[in-house]
Amino acid sequence: MSGDHVQQYGLGNIGRAEHTGSGDIVAGGKTVGATVTDPAVKALLQEIAKLRPHLDQDDRAEVDAAAESIAEESSSERRRTLVQRVTGIAALLGEVGLPVVTAAKALLSG
Repeated sequence: MSGDHVQQYGLGNIGRAEHTGSGDIVAGGKTVGATVTDPAVKALLQEIAKLRPHLDQDDRAEVDAAAESIAEESSSERRRTLVQRVTGIAALLGEVGLPVVTAAKALLSG
C-alpha cells in the first residue's frame, strides 16, 4: 500500500506486518513464524524461550534479535557468531543459563 505511514515506539517493534497469502507473514522485512527443521536449532530456541523471563529488557532484546537470526541464518560462520552472543549472555546468568549453553554446544558441535 503506497502512502502508508508507520510509526514505531519502544523495543521489540517490528513495523508493518504483511501477509502474502502463502501462510507466511513478513514483518519488518523478515519472515515471522518460519518453520525450524533442524532439531539442534529447535532445542536451542526452546531453551532461549525459557531464559527470557530471567533477562533484563536490554539483554532480552539482544537475545530475541539473535534468536530470530539463528533460526533463519544459512551461513555457519554467522550462525556461530549469533550463538556465541546468546551463550555469552546466558553464561552471565549462571545456573539458569546453563541449558542454553548446553544446547548451543550441541548445535555448534553437530
